[in-house]
Amino acid sequence: MPLRLRLAVWNTVVIAGAICLLGALTYVVQSRSLAQEIDESLRTQAKNLETVYQFRAALPPRARERVIPQPAVFSAPAFHVQILSPEGDILERSSGLGGRRLPISQDTLRHASDEEELFETVTLDGQDVRLFIRPLVAEEEFVGYVQVARSLEALEDALGLLRNTLLGAGTGLLILSMAVAWFLAGVPLQPIGRITQAARDIGLSGRLDRRLPPVHRRDEVGRLVETFNHMMARLESAFAAQRRFVADASHELRTPLTTIRGNLELLRKSGAVTHTEMREALDDVIQESERMSRLVQGLLALARADAGQELARTPVRLDELVRAVHREAQMVANGVAVRLGTVEPSQVTGDADALKQLLLILVDNGLKYTPPGGVVTIDLHHERGGAVLSVYDTGVGIAADELPHVFERFYRSTAARSGGGTGLGLAIARWIADEHRAHIEVASRVGSGTTFTVRLPARRPIVERTEVAQEPDLIRTS
Repeated sequence: MPLRLRLAVWNTVVIAGAICLLGALTYVVQSRSLAQEIDESLRTQAKNLETVYQFRAALPPRARERVIPQPAVFSAPAFHVQILSPEGDILERSSGLGGRRLPISQDTLRHASDEEELFETVTLDGQDVRLFIRPLVAEEEFVGYVQVARSLEALEDALGLLRNTLLGAGTGLLILSMAVAWFLAGVPLQPIGRITQAARDIGLSGRLDRRLPPVHRRDEVGRLVETFNHMMARLESAFAAQRRFVADASHELRTPLTTIRGNLELLRKSGAVTHTEMREALDDVIQESERMSRLVQGLLALARADAGQELARTPVRLDELVRAVHREAQMVANGVAVRLGTVEPSQVTGDADALKQLLLILVDNGLKYTPPGGVVTIDLHHERGGAVLSVYDTGVGIAADELPHVFERFYRSTAARSGGGTGLGLAIARWIADEHRAHIEVASRVGSGTTFTVRLPARRPIVERTEVAQEPDLIRTS
């Protein structure tokens, strides 16, 4: 999961928890406040009725009905009143009850007598009501009970409205908080995104002299940029020193190696060494000196590549290079047939010498690991707007687990270790391909041969029809 998404999710979770906690707290506080308000109104109404009843009871019997009406008359319309005798019989009730009666339970009456007053929630005609009951005392004499009830419909409506409001507002705030969290999480990560892209560009380009743009702030991001640039500076310095050493050593070794090879050849041609074993030793030294010369040449080429050497960019007829390499390969084939497949006219922009070296490396690789009687074929054709250059042989092949490493420097496959290769040829071929924005790949099966394929950006040149004629030994393959 991306870091920005994780930060946004965690921020949203925290805010959602805070919203839920605040909403639940608000709902509970408001619910208790409304419930207490209803209970207090019931208690106040009961006390007022008790006062009226006590005053009424103090009057003579005939004056009670003329001077003061029934106590239930003094109840508000929202309240239901019921006066009970000590035994629980109904003596009076408010007109709002109609034919209904407030619930009467002997246990409730007994608890009301013991506790002086009692609240409970009951159901009246399918509707919840809050019921308050307390003993009724007149002139210090227990004369019954007063019951006052109030519907909870208004309370439930108010709580329902509050609940819906909290849910709606909470959902809106949650969505808003998610958007804000996503935005705020992206703000501090923007420099990191730029750093990541810049580091990726440096890695793809291979240019260690590039640096991340400075961030003018002393925070974690600023320290990260500063540390990364410092690390790149040290890496550039180390690689530059290594490249200078390889290039200088390769350059300095060329002259003594050339001198050694010349003297050895002179010694062999002079006939001064006549002993058979000495001549064999001399031949071995000459071969090893030649191998060392090739190694030094390869190291020098790769050192120049690492130093950022840019190849020439001129129009090159790739088909003409293929034919030239084919002619040169005939002289060193050593019993291996070098043939041309399809050779279509093709023109690329690049360095002719480097492209020829690339092709020679692939052909030489095929000749080296193809036994006498085998075939190395060079093929050039167009495919999807580009040129496809293939060199395939019928040699010993390369094991599947070794294929990913064949273009690495100094890597030599199992079959190559018995030969005189240096392990640098295919690495140089890959560098040349990269410099020409080409893609080089290899496919092989042990005992069946190997195919190297180079795909280059190219176009078909405008040529005369006679230019595309095949050579006499052309074998056309599909």
